[in-house]
Amino acid sequence: MKKTILLLGLAMASLSTFAQGYIDLSWTGGSGITVGSPSNPSSQHQGWFTGSDYSLQAYMASGTGQAESSLSPIASLRTTFLGGPTSATGGPTTDGAGLFASATFANTGFAVGAADTIQIRVWYDPNHNTTYDQAFALGLNTGKSGLLTITPADQTSPSAPSLDTAGMQAFSVSTPVPEPSTFALAGLGAAAMLIFRRRK
Repeated sequence: MKKTILLLGLAMASLSTFAQGYIDLSWTGGSGITVGSPSNPSSQHQGWFTGSDYSLQAYMASGTGQAESSLSPIASLRTTFLGGPTSATGGPTTDGAGLFASATFANTGFAVGAADTIQIRVWYDPNHNTTYDQAFALGLNTGKSGLLTITPADQTSPSAPSLDTAGMQAFSVSTPVPEPSTFALAGLGAAAMLIFRRRK
């Protein structure tokens, strides 16, 4: 009998270790995500709150303090902003623009009770059919939060951690600016073209 109880206890412990953890993909206590400068689309101006024409997705990695490059997009942790399309009148206190809220807890695919690294990435996506990387490559407004720590909860938990409890701070979205190394490569390419032209 004792052996059976011990085996059942070990089985339950291993199940809880590998159980899928859930989070609440919501951020309603913040000051709101805004459009920065420069902006593409240019019709959206600095300081406007992101609306329903923006998508956002959580990127995660197992363990705390993971590098941004190690994060992967979580398919179940993708949504849109509250409110209507981005405009001069939308905002957290009017239609909820700049904020996001999930109706249900979402499965992260990571273990219950283990702290993980999470980041929220946002991009202009009026038809909600592109990815963050695609929007970035097209030069559309993109932005991302700082790296945060979140500990997924059991599906039956009455509450799950959210971006509010993880302490996410407001940030802005804007047109990606090429890194200095990109400019340097372009400059070298132009210099090489001039040299070859002169030799001809």
